[in-house]
Amino acid sequence: MPKTRTANGPRRFPSSRTALTRRSLLGGAAALAATIGPSRVARAAAPVPFGAAIQSNFFDSDPAYAQVFLDRCDLVLPMNELKFPMLRPTRESFEFGPADRLVDWARSNGKTSRGHTFVWHDGNPAWLERIRDPIEAEMVLREHIQRTAGHFRGRLESWDVVNEVIAHEPRESGGPLRDTWWLRTLGPRHIPIAFAEAARADPGARLVVNDYDLEFRGARYDARRRVMLDLVRQLQDGGLRVDAVGIQGHLYSHFEIDPEAMARFGRDLKTLGVGLLATEIDVIDFQVPGGPEEIDRAAEKVVGDFLDGLFAGQRPEAVITWGLTDRYSWVGDVMPRTDGQPVRPLPLDADLVPKRWYELLRRRLAQA
Repeated sequence: MPKTRTANGPRRFPSSRTALTRRSLLGGAAALAATIGPSRVARAAAPVPFGAAIQSNFFDSDPAYAQVFLDRCDLVLPMNELKFPMLRPTRESFEFGPADRLVDWARSNGKTSRGHTFVWHDGNPAWLERIRDPIEAEMVLREHIQRTAGHFRGRLESWDVVNEVIAHEPRESGGPLRDTWWLRTLGPRHIPIAFAEAARADPGARLVVNDYDLEFRGARYDARRRVMLDLVRQLQDGGLRVDAVGIQGHLYSHFEIDPEAMARFGRDLKTLGVGLLATEIDVIDFQVPGGPEEIDRAAEKVVGDFLDGLFAGQRPEAVITWGLTDRYSWVGDVMPRTDGQPVRPLPLDADLVPKRWYELLRRRLAQA
């Protein structure tokens, strides 16, 4: 999703609120999980589904944009329409119309869809962050998930229940969880609350914890993978169902993928009975010199390495790109190239022509 990679500030919270211990994260979570239903049986099929996130604001204005999702995708999900501020601009309103339209359009054309997201640090409306009372905040969170997941019950394959809850740099003094309004107001228990409510409201959907920077080589990325595994284990210890981890896959062409670490991560999740999917793939190329040929060659390399690590750990449930065509992407706005060349972050170029890495991806999905 659109974001910049900035580290958390120095704010420190009491260890009882941020330390990922068995007790501190999931105190009382077993009671929350009392009515959670059974996990959906894993679907045994090949190829792995390919999907992409679509934006409603281009759906009507660009007919070719909408059509290419039907031509190329197995799964189509709303990119922004289920995020808190767009879905719920005021406390009283739930604006389901834009997301309904996209989900129903996808399903009526034989595609699946998924939900993104209930809890995100960068997706809170102003009215929400004015709340200071933990009891009121918990009530709002429960209501939001009950109403939203209940509205789409049975229509979505999965939900990103919590998104980007791990600290950007978990080795720093602030602790392993991201400094957010949710953490400051409810403490770490907002995570098990969200999973328990999602399981009640849409028991047939797979429940996912989604985060970024789980694929690169280096100590910070090793730490982020460890925190994710700890988080999954603790949710399970509290009797909560976690069906999968989503690796976002915002790939930097100048960063090195660690396929071996990714494979270990996938195997560790599989041992826990937890699946894996890639949820937001695109390629950030602002440090790659040259023109389209050089940019696309670098993208093909980083995507190939990412897929090697992903598939070596376990068969992913889906592989999803954050958009489908360079015609519309957040990357050019947030991380533009300094040489004047257009960014090329997505599997189809601005003329909707597939790139080599799209063909690589589809071949790999078919071989799974």
